[in-house]
Amino acid sequence: MKTHNLIILIFGMLMFASTVSVAQVEYHEYDTTDDILIEYRWQRGSFLGRNPDAILNLKMTNLSDETLEVVFTAGFYKDHQLFFESEEQRICLASGESQRGGRAGLRFKAENIKMDTIEEEWFSWDIPFIEVTPVVHCE
Repeated sequence: MKTHNLIILIFGMLMFASTVSVAQVEYHEYDTTDDILIEYRWQRGSFLGRNPDAILNLKMTNLSDETLEVVFTAGFYKDHQLFFESEEQRICLASGESQRGGRAGLRFKAENIKMDTIEEEWFSWDIPFIEVTPVVHCE
């Protein structure tokens, strides 16, 4: 009986782990600007607690045949009024290349923005500034 319970427990943990890993990579299309496909997903800042901080993760893909440099900011809004704007971010993408998340500087968090907050009617986000420039190669 103990072996049977252990097998069920291991199977349940594997199912949970596979669900969590799939959920972590699901991005939603936001926009395409000057051959840059922008996708996003919201991530919990912590698995502990009922209402953890919300972290916006972006994924950018170069759809052009050229290497492109992208300079942009991310903004969070309350009732259409900007209350947080990130510093300018700079990313260089070769043709067909994608980059995402924190290692690429594509992760954003604002104070007091929780997972419940992103569902509120008053909350929104966008990219208030974006500039895409063709370059010879990434430095």
